[in-house]
Amino acid sequence: MAKDYGNPLPIKVLIVDDEQLVRKGLRMTIDWEQHQMIVVDDASNGSIGWQKFLEHRPQLVITDIVMPEMSGIELAQNIRKVSPDTSILFLSCHRDFNYAKLGIQLNVHDYIVKTDMDDDHIHESLNLIYQKYKEAMINHSDAPPKPKMKSADRTKECINEWLVKQSYSARDFLLERLRSEWKWMLSTSCLIHIYQSTERDCSFEALMKRWEDLSFAYPGQLKLLEFGGNSAFLACSRDLADLVLSKLVELKISERDLEWRQSKPVTSAEGWLEALNRLHRIRQVEQSTRLFSTAHKEDIIQAIDFIDEHLDQDIRAADIAAVIGVSRSYFSTIFKEATGCSIISFIAERKLRRAKELLSVTSIRTEEVAEKIGIQDVKYFSKWFKKQAEVTPGQYRLQTK
Repeated sequence: MAKDYGNPLPIKVLIVDDEQLVRKGLRMTIDWEQHQMIVVDDASNGSIGWQKFLEHRPQLVITDIVMPEMSGIELAQNIRKVSPDTSILFLSCHRDFNYAKLGIQLNVHDYIVKTDMDDDHIHESLNLIYQKYKEAMINHSDAPPKPKMKSADRTKECINEWLVKQSYSARDFLLERLRSEWKWMLSTSCLIHIYQSTERDCSFEALMKRWEDLSFAYPGQLKLLEFGGNSAFLACSRDLADLVLSKLVELKISERDLEWRQSKPVTSAEGWLEALNRLHRIRQVEQSTRLFSTAHKEDIIQAIDFIDEHLDQDIRAADIAAVIGVSRSYFSTIFKEATGCSIISFIAERKLRRAKELLSVTSIRTEEVAEKIGIQDVKYFSKWFKKQAEVTPGQYRLQTK
């Protein structure tokens, strides 16, 4: 057995393969203890594998490449975004230069062809992973301690990483705060997104200083959460909400470009994160959408956000109208006045944009792209896409890779 050089836990392993026989075979035939490893779970496709990865945070993922729902390539891409140091080992039914090349680009530890797989190859690969992990642990213990980041700076960094990159480590940090020192925020509090519609850094910094001072005056009731880019969030208790809103109205007299948007009451940690996300999304919609009429601006922005979040469904005007609380006919009228196009045309344009994004930045199959924009028939999707984009999905993918 390999010696234990002080690693606090065995190396956690996740196996992802759509063949049950392969998953069971790897679990049963390899002496995992020999390499200081333990199989924590397995999954039958990349999508389930991704959820299992987030649950267990293994140091090693062994994954097939071609699988339903999410390929091993896309799984590896997702893992690399949130955990660059995780070792990944690719399995494949046959040799394929393109897969091998993608593996190199993703810094995959090894590429093993199932038909050529033997005990020596597997054990050699696992031993190298163990040695890499052991060296990392030794280097980590020998390294001088890093200067501790200020709590406010770390919070700002994690809010950025969560909203911009959907980082799960940042999400975990924020959840930990909500369960401890921010626990008061889960007692029917609300979030307020404050921002300036024009770029005036000095002016916004002065505003932030005011809110920071107020936060110190009301501990456990008010908290300034900086985000950057002339934008921040205020978490406030229900009892303090009226005071905060009146203060914002007062400030707007001298700072005319000051704007804000308030969330619904928050009562859970997940609800808090979703409220933060939604406020950020709506601001992005506001910044990226040109409106010909601002008479119903908030309703239109919320409608567009609802559309973007439900592109995998058959969205109807009546559904969106119900969300913003107006009749279908009235909604269709104000939407066309604001955007210059019908709701049907707008949804089609948003679906096309999402399809293009998926084809250009992921390797998921055309059938999955179609499903993600609410089209179940892949043949119909291909015809629809060609009519809209003047090229087939396959041609578009080749052009943009």
